[in-house]
Amino acid sequence: MKRLGYCFLAVLLSLAPAGVAFAQLPPPPVNLTAQATAQFPVGIDLDWQLAKILPPVMPGAFKVYRSVDDSVSFKVLNVTEKTGYNDRQVVPGHTYFYYVTWVWMMPDSTSRESGKSNLAWVQLGPSGGERTGRIAGTVTDSVSGKPIPNSRVMFFRPAAPILWIPQTWADSLGRYSAVLDTGRYLVLCNPPFLVGRLVMTPVAFPVYKPKWYKDAYDPVHATPVKVSDGGTDTINFALARFVFPTLVHLAGTVRDSAGNPLKGALVAITRTVQEMHEMSSAGETVTDLPGETLVVDNLGCIQGVAWKGLTDSTGAYDAMVLSQRSYIALAAKGGYFPQYYDHKNTPSEATIIALNGDVSGIDFNLNPYHPPHMYSISGVVADSAGIRVPSRIIVFPLRLYGNRPARFGFTDSLGEYSVDHLLAGKYIVLAVPFGKYASAFYKAGAFGVIRWKNADTVTVAANVPGINIGVVQIHSSGVATLTGRITSGGQPLEGVNVVAQDAGGAALGYGVTDGAGSYVMDALPAGPVTLTVDIMGYNGAEQMINVGASQFALSQDFSLGITTSVSGAQAVPQAYALGQNYPNPFNPSTRISFSLPQTGAVTLNVFNLLGQQIATLVNGPMTAGTHETLWDGRDAAGRVLASGVYFYRIEVKGPDGGAAYSAMRKMVLLK
Repeated sequence: MKRLGYCFLAVLLSLAPAGVAFAQLPPPPVNLTAQATAQFPVGIDLDWQLAKILPPVMPGAFKVYRSVDDSVSFKVLNVTEKTGYNDRQVVPGHTYFYYVTWVWMMPDSTSRESGKSNLAWVQLGPSGGERTGRIAGTVTDSVSGKPIPNSRVMFFRPAAPILWIPQTWADSLGRYSAVLDTGRYLVLCNPPFLVGRLVMTPVAFPVYKPKWYKDAYDPVHATPVKVSDGGTDTINFALARFVFPTLVHLAGTVRDSAGNPLKGALVAITRTVQEMHEMSSAGETVTDLPGETLVVDNLGCIQGVAWKGLTDSTGAYDAMVLSQRSYIALAAKGGYFPQYYDHKNTPSEATIIALNGDVSGIDFNLNPYHPPHMYSISGVVADSAGIRVPSRIIVFPLRLYGNRPARFGFTDSLGEYSVDHLLAGKYIVLAVPFGKYASAFYKAGAFGVIRWKNADTVTVAANVPGINIGVVQIHSSGVATLTGRITSGGQPLEGVNVVAQDAGGAALGYGVTDGAGSYVMDALPAGPVTLTVDIMGYNGAEQMINVGASQFALSQDFSLGITTSVSGAQAVPQAYALGQNYPNPFNPSTRISFSLPQTGAVTLNVFNLLGQQIATLVNGPMTAGTHETLWDGRDAAGRVLASGVYFYRIEVKGPDGGAAYSAMRKMVLLK
């Protein structure tokens, strides 16, 4: 089980009606009050009112500022659309000071923040409304007995949110101490990730195994600790070392699309998207791990790099990485589109390479850039408090524009990005943060847009700046682990985003499916949780589950259907068209789009090189519009077909029953 992150609640800041202009600042909120809650867990309730002003009022939100034990060092605590907030990140024995401001979103996408409200404060007594006790102990090596400094000790109350303790790290002698409200707790000790040198790259890796009290490696077998009033319970941890895995070879070649070797191509072996988020939920600062950052021209700043190197004159590379681990592999070279292994165009759907020994044949075929008239989309990824968030950026073309693969890039360390070499057309942009934040689509002025159908379309006819993506922080506050599998038509879907939210819409967890369609999500709290699953080109799904107080492992599967039309208010096509399949070559599935200017009866069949019909993808009436279907590389009997060249043919009959359109295209199944 991984450690917890901290959470800012997200809000949607809508754009004001066009033509409305405000010269003045918003008036500050008034009558701010603060009062400690009586029930567990201890918190502080804040309430305030709006000053009376003449309409119209700009859409906006409130920023809550807090300072602890002084009235000077204020920091943004949260952002909310409501005129109230409950601060549960408080500890007995401290004084908390607050003020609130009002932020308006202007028509030009800038914001204006009011002055401060009145100051309010609460002094929590030694018990904070509850009786307290102390848990203290040491963290040591199970063999040598030497202290393990900087280990973090976390306390979980079943059936209640975590009581957040600011200082629960072991000191240089391995000692820790925490004051807690009375009651029963599960206690987890997480040792820090240490940095060692792996061939040419420093890499962070766990030296010790996390452990629950008492001598358990999962919460199911943990022994609860009862904190008594005024007492001190001694809880010591003796952690066992990980057996350091051996080094193995991961080798392959980088060639161009014609099969010519590419000398000097960069190859980066990186942690998977899933592992980066697991590390984040464990409390690791994944964007600052020494030696795991790689800046690539025209691509951005890549995080989680386990190995990097250049190909030789034959286009070959030979990476040395840890065995018993899983990685994804990226190849890039100037003048060519970057690519993930197995012809994958985005990091979310990159094929995961599991290493139990030496592996070869991890090959790449890079496509050169297209001719001129290529443009860029650029912007910033940030949360509602203005904190920049390093992320992966994925740019999806609407299928209306034919055979155009998704493009990707990375922000720099300040959350700024630019994805270049885009043809003119319409796109949807997704940010996938490296950790502690859920993925989100671009929508002007909004934060945490989960579903692609709710995203704004970006029209590219020149370079497009200012595509700023709002993300929301993940509040991991429990001990339950959720797993599941996502499929479509019985086939696994990779790269599907899974976001968990509480009743108020705050993000509780994030996962993404691998090549088997499987996902995992850690640290879910007890109570109702809403799961939203989404992937470009498919109809998303939503499911509410209830995490029981003593439930530590849950499972939830999903089956998604393919969307049959392009999202958004698109004009009816002016002519019939059959798009090139994407991706091409493909394995194991590909999408085929077609456009109808009027309603008609459509058949879409697949043929082999001998002209034999082997599969029917569409057979029936279709409305006017742009449509898309999926072929999974199987024949009509469900048999998996061999690699080779195949053809797909569309035939359309008009309203009068006569032939209206037919076309055929070629595609390649490559395994």
